[in-house]
Parts: sequence; structure tokens; C-alpha cells
Amino acid sequence: MGIEDRHIVCLVAAAGRGLRLGREMPKSFYPVEGRPLLAHSLDSLVRWGGIDEFVVMVPAGWEEKAGEVIAGYHGKAAIRVVAGGETRQESVEIGLREAGDADIVVIHDGCRPFVSAGLIERVVLEAERSGAAVPVLQATDTLGRLRGEELETIVPRDRIVAVQTPQAFRMDVLRKAYATSEDVIRTSTDESSLVLAAGLPVRVVDGERWNIKVTVREDIGISSSFLSGCVLDMENAGEDG
Repeated sequence: MGIEDRHIVCLVAAAGRGLRLGREMPKSFYPVEGRPLLAHSLDSLVRWGGIDEFVVMVPAGWEEKAGEVIAGYHGKAAIRVVAGGETRQESVEIGLREAGDADIVVIHDGCRPFVSAGLIERVVLEAERSGAAVPVLQATDTLGRLRGEELETIVPRDRIVAVQTPQAFRMDVLRKAYATSEDVIRTSTDESSLVLAAGLPVRVVDGERWNIKVTVREDIGISSSFLSGCVLDMENAGEDG
């Protein structure tokens, strides 16, 4: 059975408050080039064409606004909005309950608006084969560990990677991961860390430099540059490596 025969549900984690942006508005609703970040992220996710359903988790009270964002999407994929929790893991757990009979679950940050169709397909294919897959980038900067305000030591970077989304999992793997202790769930930073804590393997695929997560103010300017056409087209850039 190939992925075209699998029921694929994408959980879009958009319930973060975005305090590091210094705004009261949740960051997924922050406008970039005239549209909310969430709309740009959905554009990229829908473009792949292999996702059957979307569940978008937003802060409680923002469901109506999110409904306005998705109102213009028409196609085979159904898009639903639910109120998320206080933490990312609570939000994803809520989303999983909405995912129903999904075979494969894709989880993506609502504030990563530039994911390519090629990257989505890579993680989904690897998840189908091995159960769990995440995109990673090899560290290129020199990495250091601090002691107070001083540099304590340099950390070897040959085995250090940055983990991105979308992350993809077979549903049976995620269910096992969420059967771990509440303490583990509460302290996990993403779903791959939960799967690892459950003793299950997580495979990696090549991530993308332009698959940035909007977190701080400077990221808004970078995103505007992408959207205004100042950066190479994502799909063509991916072909060049």
C-alpha cells in the first residue's frame, strides 16, 4: 500500500501566543505581506496535494478568526479548527483526538510558512516506511556552551542537527508515544522527543534552510523578503540543493 492509499491528516500547531514577537496577537495571525502567517503556511501545505484533512489548533477565542482565514480554501482536503491547549503537547493531543482513523499524521508549526511540497513528501514517505520521520539541518555555525555570561567550551557539531517540521508519524507510533507518562509529555518539546522517550526510532530526512519558523521580530522581515520575491523559488531552490 502506497501513501496515495493512506488517509493522511495534518495537525497545524497554531495555538502559540507568540510572546517573543512582543505582540498581543497570536503569532499565527500576525500579518505578513497582507495575510496572516497561518494562511501562508496553509498555502504551502495544501500545495502538496496529498493531505486529506487538516486540523488547525488555535488559541481559545480565535476559532472564528481562523475560520475566516480558511474560508477561501476549496478542494479535496477538509480543514477544521479547534481550540488548542496551553502547551504545544496539549494542543497536539487535542488534534490527535480529532484525527480519527488517520493512517499517517503530519504535524507542522503554523508559523513555518515556507515548507515545500518536496519536503512534505519526503517525511511522509519515510514515516510510511519506518514509522516516524523528521526533517533536520546539519549545524553549520560553531556551537558553544555558556557558563553565565562567558563561553565555557565549544561543542562538536558533527552530530548536532536542528529539527524542523513537518514531522510525520504512523498513527500507531504516535499512540504509543502518547501512552508514556504525563511528566514526559509535559516536558517534551516536540513529537519526535515523545517518540524517542517511548523507545521508538525516529528517522531523519533532509530539511530546508528556507523552512524557517517565525519566532522573533527579525523573522518577520525575513518572511516578507521571501514573500515579496526577493528569495529563490522554494521548489527550484530545492532541486539545486
